[in-house]
Amino acid sequence: MMSRSNILKNPLLLFLSLFIFLSLSGCGSKYYFEPKEEEIKGKISFNDSIPSPIVSLVRDGATLKNGQFITKYSEIPNVYLPKDARYLNQTEDYYLASAYQSLLLINKEDHTQTSIAFDNTPISASMYGQLIAVIFDNNTFALYDLNKSQITYKQDSTLAPTNNTLIAAPYFLNDIVVIPTLDGKLVIIDKNNMQMIRNIVVNGDKYFNNVIFLEAIGNRMVAATPKRIISVSPSVINTFNANIKDVLFFEDRIFIFTSEGEVILTDQDLNEKRRVKFPFAHFTAANHGRNIVILETRGYLIALDDELQNSSIFTLPDEITNPIFSGTRKIFIGNKILEVE
Repeated sequence: MMSRSNILKNPLLLFLSLFIFLSLSGCGSKYYFEPKEEEIKGKISFNDSIPSPIVSLVRDGATLKNGQFITKYSEIPNVYLPKDARYLNQTEDYYLASAYQSLLLINKEDHTQTSIAFDNTPISASMYGQLIAVIFDNNTFALYDLNKSQITYKQDSTLAPTNNTLIAAPYFLNDIVVIPTLDGKLVIIDKNNMQMIRNIVVNGDKYFNNVIFLEAIGNRMVAATPKRIISVSPSVINTFNANIKDVLFFEDRIFIFTSEGEVILTDQDLNEKRRVKFPFAHFTAANHGRNIVILETRGYLIALDDELQNSSIFTLPDEITNPIFSGTRKIFIGNKILEVE
């Protein structure tokens, strides 16, 4: 048997002993968000239910088990997708869905379906007029002209086989199309002459690095991957590093929700104004009504004012174990609805 003195004299044995001790002492030690009883202001009930639970998510919508879907405006149309199809987005005239190696355009008026065949499976898409921007599961993207029934621009990118489920959609902005790739880039295409004019790297990590947020207000565009958020203006690109769960963007302020249970308020240039931390909180959804509303997996709702000066905590009926989609003024949890006032 090795004596204590021999262990202390042998650096390798000392290191191994310390490693084993730390590993064993850490086993089973999990920390949870547990607000004090006096911090809990009351209970929140779900407002309604939906016809079927959520089975898949993208940034702009969710697909239900029965084939219906939720739009980013929290609508559930009386439309049923084919088996194994997944909702992606909508325009003024169409709903867009993916069905293996095809993109489905579903007319909003008569529900007729147009199927466009591709070589790969669409996982994100947007449409403006007759031009469709599609991102595929192999990180290729293409612009497809519906009038001409042909691809007018296509570009391959580095394979990104693993990615976050919150896949942002392409963004049409005046004469350009902004493509959020699965490997953390924004590719900007001039849609008039079908040429790439810029390639912006949001973050260069290899895995789980797809763009999860992309939005523009005025002359400001904000995009985020799970590790970095950028704010792009005509004159400068600002960056902010964090472990990002979600983002809310308003004209003069940006809210960043992190994996460490932090809510960070910045201005539009990503200069930090205030930060508040909820120890060990695991955020699952964020929304905005009169207040910032966050759901936490242990079954809590956290409400914050716009300046992050005051917070209130409420309990939900259950812990959150089902997929969640956050739409306009509503959060969908499994097959339940929580309205955000």
